[in-house]
Amino acid sequence: MGASMAFNCLRGGNDMVVHDIRREAATRHLEAGAQWADTPREVAAASDVVFTSLPGPVEVEAVSLGEDGIMSGMEAGKTYFDLSTSSPTLIRQIHDRVAAQGINVLDAPVSGGPAGASSGRLAIWVGGDKAVFDQHKAVLDSIGDAAYYVGPIGSGAVAKLVHNCAGYIVQTALAEAGDRRGVRRILHQLRVRCGLGVDGPQGADECVQRVFVF
Repeated sequence: MGASMAFNCLRGGNDMVVHDIRREAATRHLEAGAQWADTPREVAAASDVVFTSLPGPVEVEAVSLGEDGIMSGMEAGKTYFDLSTSSPTLIRQIHDRVAAQGINVLDAPVSGGPAGASSGRLAIWVGGDKAVFDQHKAVLDSIGDAAYYVGPIGSGAVAKLVHNCAGYIVQTALAEAGDRRGVRRILHQLRVRCGLGVDGPQGADECVQRVFVF
């Protein structure tokens, strides 16, 4: 998702410096005019606004606070948005660690999946300083079509987790209801929608047996 969001941001007319653990992931960005950086620190040093889209809290912490991480290249007035589905506690810790240096930190998880990341049809829930959100709204609009300010730092992460949990609860309830009435096939359909990611009918059956108690 991060590659697609970055490409849309680049196509929106923004100058861009990129980094990924796999340089080939940035091929189309570099061909479209982006500059390469060898570390997250170099990205931050060369940028006014930094975005990350990472698998989870472990990666967010390492990339933002680790050796050659983003914060080691930031200075007063620069802004960091984390687009990852991550921990409210972690983003608050990152914010608090660098606030005295005048560095802006906002959480901005997205909803819309890979297809939305590619098409630009994404909701972005942003937590942090409202004035900083307003200042960078145009950049956010180049990534998604529905960027919302939802509250202080950590609020975006909370909103995303609530959204995800609500969806899982509804899907699980529907699956259990269908199973109790003998409609076992619905479990397979909902498994696919939940994105548990197993291959083939046998894998689906095994996955359903692990997740649901019959």
